[in-house]
Amino acid sequence: MADEPLLLIDGMGSAALLPAAQLPPPARNGRPWLDRALASGLTAMNVTMGIKGVAQGVDDFRAYLHSLHGYFSYFELEPRLLHVRSTADIARAQREGRLGIIFGCQGLNSKIEGDPSLLLIMAKLGQRIVQLAYNERSAIGCGCLELEDTGLSEFGRVCIREIDDAGMVVDLAHAGARTAREAIEFARGTPVITHANVRSLRNHPRNAPDDVLAALAERGGVIGITAYAPFCEASPGQRPNLDNVIDHIAYVADKWGIDHVGIGSDFFEGESLIRFERVFRRRYPAIVGDYTIDTIYAEGFGYVDDFAILPDALRGRGFAESDIAKVLGGNFLRVFASVWDKNGEA
Repeated sequence: MADEPLLLIDGMGSAALLPAAQLPPPARNGRPWLDRALASGLTAMNVTMGIKGVAQGVDDFRAYLHSLHGYFSYFELEPRLLHVRSTADIARAQREGRLGIIFGCQGLNSKIEGDPSLLLIMAKLGQRIVQLAYNERSAIGCGCLELEDTGLSEFGRVCIREIDDAGMVVDLAHAGARTAREAIEFARGTPVITHANVRSLRNHPRNAPDDVLAALAERGGVIGITAYAPFCEASPGQRPNLDNVIDHIAYVADKWGIDHVGIGSDFFEGESLIRFERVFRRRYPAIVGDYTIDTIYAEGFGYVDDFAILPDALRGRGFAESDIAKVLGGNFLRVFASVWDKNGEA
């Protein structure tokens, strides 16, 4: 089984196309980003539609539509990309050696501009994962940096009903703990946390506490463990490595079962030094800490190329082949099938 190609799904790959500039992430060592992604064995990735989390500007519905336009245009020009609307598309991407692109988003509220009817339209355009909150409070609920998490609002419940009915996955990355717990309990579909780590191992507001992870597992959900260095730091001020990332995978697997953990790298190779230092660090210092654009990911696991080393790294920690297959993609695929494929294509 070790010699068979593994399905590899990145629960948060951020971007295959930068939304404002409509540029793919840059080449590295002379190799284009897409070439590296495919060579690493990556099968599919969740990308951020709209601006929040990947660019600057007003993150409204028009900005969201412009990001879709960019990807649709890219699909027409690059046959190695495949827009994922169902799990059959992920299987097709793997079979044909293409990269599946799953439309997700980071922070919903500003995109729908107070109108939950837009969620059905988003689903019809191919949206498949919807992150409810970013770092702040919104009309939907609270982000992880709010000092007082007031939980899911009634408008948030309205939005979740629309997301459920449209066959999209509820994503609780960036949400505050109370908001996440209430959304997990309220959603009818299986929720996920696309990219976060374990707060018991690293006390960071972006990481999920055990009660949230327990509730997520009880609903059959999955957390995508991320390589973002501030979230997997084992010693204060010491940059983590891949082994520290795997510590978080092992913790979830040991405590709640192998079916509830995956990978959500949060790789963003297109990040700008200007945005990182003068926007992201300035607005969210609690997120990045003292890390720089060059050290913001775990040492040895910071580029799309590095997905290639994950299977052996997990084997080295004693994971069985069947468990490795679940962590690398099988668990996310199971959730996606239960939500996307239940009622056919939206």
